[in-house]
Amino acid sequence: MYSLKRKITRNLTINMIIVMSVLLIVMYFFMQQLLRDYVLTRLVHDAESLISAVEPDANQRWQVMPGRMSAVYERVRSGHYYQVSVDGQDLLSRSLFDTDIPTTAGNADFSGHYLTPGPGSETWLVWVQQIRKKGQALNIWVAEDIEPIQQQLRQYTFYALALVLLVTAILIYLQQRILGQSFYIFTWLRENLSSIRHRKAQQPGLQIPLEIAPLVTEIEKLVDHLRNRIERTRHTIGNLAHELKRPLQLLSMQQENEKNSAQAEPLAEIKRILERELKRAKISGSSKAGGDFIIADEMRFMIAVMEKIYPQIEVELACENLAEPLELDRDDMLELTGNLLDNACKFASSKAVLAIRVTDRRLTLIFEDDGKGLDTRQVEEIKQRGVRLDETVAGHGLGLGICNDIIDTYQGSLSFSASALGGLKVTVQIPLELADTQYPEP
Repeated sequence: MYSLKRKITRNLTINMIIVMSVLLIVMYFFMQQLLRDYVLTRLVHDAESLISAVEPDANQRWQVMPGRMSAVYERVRSGHYYQVSVDGQDLLSRSLFDTDIPTTAGNADFSGHYLTPGPGSETWLVWVQQIRKKGQALNIWVAEDIEPIQQQLRQYTFYALALVLLVTAILIYLQQRILGQSFYIFTWLRENLSSIRHRKAQQPGLQIPLEIAPLVTEIEKLVDHLRNRIERTRHTIGNLAHELKRPLQLLSMQQENEKNSAQAEPLAEIKRILERELKRAKISGSSKAGGDFIIADEMRFMIAVMEKIYPQIEVELACENLAEPLELDRDDMLELTGNLLDNACKFASSKAVLAIRVTDRRLTLIFEDDGKGLDTRQVEEIKQRGVRLDETVAGHGLGLGICNDIIDTYQGSLSFSASALGGLKVTVQIPLELADTQYPEP
């Protein structure tokens, strides 16, 4: 079993991180390209200024006319450099003082731009251009150190990364809130279905989304259908037992008059089965199927029933003040406790005891009597048969088939041992966390 909410959150978070990372990389690439294009535009402009500033002097030697270029080229290692090669002369900017200029791999016809390491930690963006002026070929080389700009770009990228992380965290938080509000409908639905199952008032005030409305309707129909079927089945069994009791009495009287011993045992067995079903109907009462199991109230009723059925037996209830309802089916618990307590009273000599303990995770029911009990072989036989002894086996009469089915429904356990009273001790343990599975809150 997995959490759909956590899975959606995880996938959305991963996708958001991937998208934000790709967006940040693309932004960094385009910003870097934009800055390079801006610097390159400036280099091309300086190259054009340099072309207009290069003139021959009176001795026909080429020179860069003073005051025609920016003063930044006059400061040593200023980050702005130029070189003009014309007619065997190399005209260098003062900023290139004692600095070797990287070549373009010997390709004198190269025109364009490239990146190259400069002196120290500098990174040069270079623009190279060849033109002809006054019949002479001029090779223009202009460079600018873009390392300070790249440092600024990396700094801004770091700020952008921090901003992206902050935005991502905010989006994840908002996403969690939206998912929590969206998934609350399932918590509300679970609680209302539990209310239907336990016959409590439903929680109003929440509109069911169209996507799950058909599911809710079908579940409610299924719960009502199963509850009605259980009611009809129990009523039918009780009515059948009542209706058969009178014809059985007539058959018994006829058998006694005719003194037919062959019919005595089958009639006695039918009578025993009818009495058992009438007891079950009496124990379950007239309530509808479902409802919480309130131990304090139900056990008082149970003890009163047993005292009427077995007036010669002292029935003792040993439990704390258990007024809080347990989310266990009332009729299941009444049938389980009634059947086992009936067995204890049936085989007791004078006393039967029911002890109840409730913890946060487990309901424990202990039934004891002061009768003859079972010997070791019989106890082992019960264990080996998986607590499924046939109710018709003479001498046992434990009625464990129905009890075992109920206990299996709640994934509980049933065990047998010798009682300190001298008879049999039956211990039932039912995990409460399985009776009402808890789901994570949104």
